[in-house]
Amino acid sequence: MRAHLRVTVVGISCLALVGGAAGPSSAAAFKIDPSRSSLVVQIFRDGVAAKLGHDHVVQAMTFSGRVTYDASAPTLSSVAAEVHAATLEADDAETRRKFGLEGQPSANDVAEIEKSMKAEGQLDVARFPLITFTSTTITPETPDRYLVTGQLTIRGVSRAVQFPANVAMEGNVFRATAKLTFMQSAFGYKPYSALLGAIKNRDAVVLHMDLVAVPE
Repeated sequence: MRAHLRVTVVGISCLALVGGAAGPSSAAAFKIDPSRSSLVVQIFRDGVAAKLGHDHVVQAMTFSGRVTYDASAPTLSSVAAEVHAATLEADDAETRRKFGLEGQPSANDVAEIEKSMKAEGQLDVARFPLITFTSTTITPETPDRYLVTGQLTIRGVSRAVQFPANVAMEGNVFRATAKLTFMQSAFGYKPYSALLGAIKNRDAVVLHMDLVAVPE
């Protein structure tokens, strides 16, 4: 079996952002609809033997979140969300195509990737079943763009993160898209490495968020 990278981290968090009709009583509550949303982490191969491996995508299958927003005072808006780490799935063929990844790991290889990702040395999902995000500030930059700051918790380690997000209203539904780059080692574990580092994953990964939030 040819060597290829093992996924070592998926820090998947949820966010939803603010918008809507202005006015002093415009505060409202929304919930993220997982069936219409996606949270995907892209993981990149590295090392001198990187050509023997694959880049990877890992998708959250079970997640939830709630948004409180006030369009007349967006800085008072907030979001809290969580992902069930045990339900993370690696290298779905359709998702790989969506992100333009070449090749497809075998079913056995995908099973090994997921086992490694969820094991004690990595996400340790038995001890840390949830990955969470809680906003601390949401700041408008333009009418459809917000700067989101908050606490991301993976494997029991919390770190401050910040990222821009684009928002559009589709009727009474929010659509928010954003990308967050973060370092795996910041959350207390190292990227996967084998053959004395000849095959490994980069420390930096990218979380792609495409979220739909509907009125509660």
